[in-house]
Amino acid sequence: MKTWVAVGAVLLSASTAFAQQQDDPVERSVQRLKDQLKLTDDQVAKVRDIVKKERDDVKAVLTDEQKTTYDQAPGRGNRPGGNNNPGNGNGNAFGNIRGGWLPPTADLKTQLSLTDDQVTKINEIRDAVRQEMRTFFQNRGRGNGNNQNPAEQFNAFQEKSKEETSKKIKDLLTDEQKPKFDEAVKAFAASQPAPGQGGGFGGNRGGTIDERVTRVMDALKIESSKEADAVKGLVKKVMEATDKLDAYQRETRTKIDEISKDSALSDAAVGEKITEILKGHKDLEKDLAGVRKELAEVVTNRQELELIRRGILR
Repeated sequence: MKTWVAVGAVLLSASTAFAQQQDDPVERSVQRLKDQLKLTDDQVAKVRDIVKKERDDVKAVLTDEQKTTYDQAPGRGNRPGGNNNPGNGNGNAFGNIRGGWLPPTADLKTQLSLTDDQVTKINEIRDAVRQEMRTFFQNRGRGNGNNQNPAEQFNAFQEKSKEETSKKIKDLLTDEQKPKFDEAVKAFAASQPAPGQGGGFGGNRGGTIDERVTRVMDALKIESSKEADAVKGLVKKVMEATDKLDAYQRETRTKIDEISKDSALSDAAVGEKITEILKGHKDLEKDLAGVRKELAEVVTNRQELELIRRGILR
């Protein structure tokens, strides 16, 4: 019951602040922090002052042109160079999740020659995706009758969200802009860091497993179809094992929060749960190490180097 009350509070807070966030970069950042950290009203007021001062300090050293670009990317956490907020002009589609499939709005604006109205509407779509993602994680695995493991649940959600978001954005574009959008998305996916490079949810892996495997195989340039099939199967196994480990780590964070808040648990019971969590993590790491070893044994040194560069082998 408490969970649903908290979810309701977050949704209500997001809806009442939505209009403000569209125009005010400070309010965007403050609202994001409020939602993520559950700030009190007193904390919100203090954070707002800090965020505003930091933005003012940054803008003090920028040219007029740079200030405009900075203001078009208001959700950077007020640190130049970041791109983690989906509701801003420069963030990935999934908030703090790196490796999103959708290029920053600022890039789309340049590549597609978007109008100001199109930019505003695309940012509204990003904000909606962000809220959907937050709700997904708040409700994951709770009475939905879904027997998929967490990684499969997320992949299914991500694919559906990608399809729906892409359609909504294309509905805003002209016939000339639509193919440019497809090219921008494709180029952005290809430019994403390899698995494990840079951290973040999903290990900076954009797209489905099959899409990611295809990109890796293209990079390896294996001429023999028989050899390629063998390597492809093992690459896919490594990605699946990595996804399972990522999902377990996310679930573990939730479990730890729940355990820490359960004052009724004895110290011995807490110890048992810690042992259980660590064992599960160790088992998944062992599985991942096993398939990585298999893959390393069937590739050439040059191919292994490329796989290491992409974070698939370590």
